[in-house]
Amino acid sequence: MSVKDKIIFGLLAVLIVAGGYFQYMSSEMIKRMDELNKNDAEHVDVTQNEFRKDLKTLDLQFIGRGKHVQKAQQDIVANTNLINTTADSLADMIAEVQFNLDELDRNVSKRFGFVETDIADLEDDFNSNRRKTSQTLSEIQQSITLLQTDINEIKDKVFEKEKEKKKKK
Repeated sequence: MSVKDKIIFGLLAVLIVAGGYFQYMSSEMIKRMDELNKNDAEHVDVTQNEFRKDLKTLDLQFIGRGKHVQKAQQDIVANTNLINTTADSLADMIAEVQFNLDELDRNVSKRFGFVETDIADLEDDFNSNRRKTSQTLSEIQQSITLLQTDINEIKDKVFEKEKEKKKKK
């Protein structure tokens, strides 16, 4: 037997041992899976029975609460109707306030227009009176100047006459 044959027989032996090991592991896994399936079936039955019992208890509890649920639904409908009525009432009030504000705005605008016209008229009257007063003041100053000139002339004449009288004496 050659080395080549020995290697082939060695590999063949390793493969047979590995195949035996995998066969053993596979059978162990199948046994474990059977056990788990059996436990799962028992557990599902227990869980479903508990769930059914709890569901029956809850159903019995909620049967008595149906009246409370109906009362709550009626209260919700009544509150919704109250909210809608209040909202309509508020909308009417808001519309009325808006109308009153618009009317107030028109009245105030009109009055401001009248006030502006009155102010312009008063300003024109004031300017006119100021011009008249200035003109009158100028005329008075001219008259005063003329009077002073006349008085000075008269004084001069009176003074000259007195001088002449004194000279004559």
